[in-house]
Amino acid sequence: MKIRFCFLFLLGAIRFLSAQSIDFTHLHLSLELDTNETTVHGTVQLAFKPFGKVDSIYLNGVNMEFEKVTLNNAEVKYASDNKGIWLWPEELLDSNSISIKYTAHPRRGMFFIGWDDETGLSRRQVWTQGQGIDNRHWVPHFDEQTDKLITEIEVLFDSKYEVISNGSLVSKEEEGIQTRWHYKMAKPHSSYLMMLAIGKYELKKTVSKSGVSLWQYYYPDREEDYRWYYYKNEEIFNFLEKEIGVPYPWENYKQVPVQDFQHGAMENTTATIFGDFFLVDEVAFNDRNYTYVNAHELAHQWFGNLVTATGSDEHWLHEGFATYYQWLSEKHLYGQDFFDWERYKAAQMVFEASKIDTVPLGNGKAGSARFYHKGAWVLYMLNESLGKEKFDEVIKYYLEQNAFGLVTTDSLNSTIQQVAGTDYSYFFQKWVYSSGEPAAKVTSKVKEDGVMVFNHTSDSYLNMFFDMKLAVEGQEPSKNELWLITDSASTEFTFIAGQNHRCKYWIVNPNMHVLADITENKPIEYLQIQYEESLALLDRYYAVRNAEQHSLEEKETFLIEVTKNESEFFSVRAEALKQLVEGKSKLADELLLVALKSKDVQLQKEAIQLVESPEGDLSKEIEKLRKGNSYQLRHDAINRSISFDDKESNNWLKDDFWAQHPGLPDHEVYITTLLYRVALFRDFEALENLKAYSSSGYGFLTRMKAMEALMAMQYFDANLAENYFDALFSTNRTLARTGKAHLQSVYEDERYKSIIDKHINTESKSWDEFQKRTVNRTFGLNLE
Repeated sequence: MKIRFCFLFLLGAIRFLSAQSIDFTHLHLSLELDTNETTVHGTVQLAFKPFGKVDSIYLNGVNMEFEKVTLNNAEVKYASDNKGIWLWPEELLDSNSISIKYTAHPRRGMFFIGWDDETGLSRRQVWTQGQGIDNRHWVPHFDEQTDKLITEIEVLFDSKYEVISNGSLVSKEEEGIQTRWHYKMAKPHSSYLMMLAIGKYELKKTVSKSGVSLWQYYYPDREEDYRWYYYKNEEIFNFLEKEIGVPYPWENYKQVPVQDFQHGAMENTTATIFGDFFLVDEVAFNDRNYTYVNAHELAHQWFGNLVTATGSDEHWLHEGFATYYQWLSEKHLYGQDFFDWERYKAAQMVFEASKIDTVPLGNGKAGSARFYHKGAWVLYMLNESLGKEKFDEVIKYYLEQNAFGLVTTDSLNSTIQQVAGTDYSYFFQKWVYSSGEPAAKVTSKVKEDGVMVFNHTSDSYLNMFFDMKLAVEGQEPSKNELWLITDSASTEFTFIAGQNHRCKYWIVNPNMHVLADITENKPIEYLQIQYEESLALLDRYYAVRNAEQHSLEEKETFLIEVTKNESEFFSVRAEALKQLVEGKSKLADELLLVALKSKDVQLQKEAIQLVESPEGDLSKEIEKLRKGNSYQLRHDAINRSISFDDKESNNWLKDDFWAQHPGLPDHEVYITTLLYRVALFRDFEALENLKAYSSSGYGFLTRMKAMEALMAMQYFDANLAENYFDALFSTNRTLARTGKAHLQSVYEDERYKSIIDKHINTESKSWDEFQKRTVNRTFGLNLE
């Protein structure tokens, strides 16, 4: 044991030393894939230059078999384990090349989709997901994002399929019933951004204003909805290239949808992969569409791919920038109010994250809410502080000076110092390296002597100036500063000295320009004037939201006016409506009907959530919304249309319409009607359809919805056991977790435990080690 420990210690040291003394410059990969065995047969050639003494070379390669290894075309001593391979060169040249012939059996990094689906319904694809260190599962190499190199990939595959990879398509040559595809990058990038996607696709090629070739892949059977999932595609590209101020840095840009992708998308250099759940139609577009993901992944081509963070503690420099420019793209497409509402929603996610832990943004464990949303907020506030013109200069210089290199937060601060002549260390210390966000509840009033009194409480340390917008009769609104500090719970502010002019309204942190959770409590008349005179969405929204602290009698007239304001943004109207419904206003049903009849589908979706037991006109309107312009809206309308007292009145559930319009992306609308058909009519055809939806023939979101419906019915049989175990073994971790939870729940039911035991006894002989380990962990067994 001691010898083994020492050996592993030495290998760890070898890995460290190799990371310090070798620069890999080029990776050439040739692949053949066995889709039946989910196996990779490859040869990789790695060019490198030493820049110090090199005793050994370490390459990552998980669970691989190495058949032939050479260094500079000669045999070399090597050893391997299940994590990688070590080489011991006798001598090195100024430029060197390693060649490795290998076989890999990846369960991560590369995914074989649908090849074992016996229903014949699933799409058949192969695709990769390398971030953060998963490409090492299908290609042996030095898998560190700090090591940038030029990559090229050759793949020999069935000619009926398209093959997509990074860079330019150098050649495409037929070899019998197969085709050899050869892609090559022109410039270096991090190896986690290497990609491969194989499937049956159609391709539409367009060109940006700057002449960049844009390739959009799509499924042949989904061509009619192309304009919805690639909505404003070229406009988004043109906008971001202009807004960022640095030309797109790569040779082309490709986008390809894949099945069972458990993330939203991945910004592989020149070739973004995205989940095919974003292949929306006209109706699904109103629930969640691809435009924000399109912009986000495209922004990564600069932020993350062109300039790359040194490690996880700097990850916000990838996701924060991509999210911020995504916001700007949405502002360009949908307007200022949409942009401000995205900022608000992002802030709420950050505040929720801070209730769980206080990890700062500049920490590798900060989590998605901070990396994405707080990171974007930091850039928003930086733009507010520097001003747009200077901010744009900073970003341009930051990208140009660090192109194809590595960056840290200090790199950004250094750029600000060089361009703007100001040290922003204090700013980054507060927002990147310190935990939490400012939060306070402020109760304010105006005394007769013209003095405003602010009483505030805070659960966290607070010591900062906030902007305060002050509007006085006869004067333009002015910008002031209000100092809130934990040690002093009361602050006085004189808004007009020696005069008794009436203050119309005031706002602490106007339009939420600072990422701070400020709740204001002030008299309703000031809130109403704030709403009426404010141009900024969030000032109007907070005027309405803060009215929740007042009685219905005080605020009803004000909130009714807001709800009826058809020109108002949906979230403001929805907040007013919510308070009226929860406050049991006598006009609640009338106002709900107004909202449900609105042409604003987002308001309709919010309003229907407030309806509990619809009757009369409300019920009739909800019946219409079963075919509304949103699948989420249709789903909610179906749930609110069911009558358990008069079963025959639910015969509309059997209409062919639901099968023809099942709901994208997860068939939730049709699945919901099937569930009710089984529950109300004991419809066995509907039950069989539900069972089929839980099978491997469908995408993971649909499967999970079907399993959820079947679990709600407490139904289980041998066929479902097969489907649930297939889900348990899935490489899609979200689906696997769902399968595990449902199997564990069923196993506790004595009615069904024997079905699972029988399935295990029958099938375990053909399971591999991974499957047996998974079953052992799921059920507490000891299969060998």
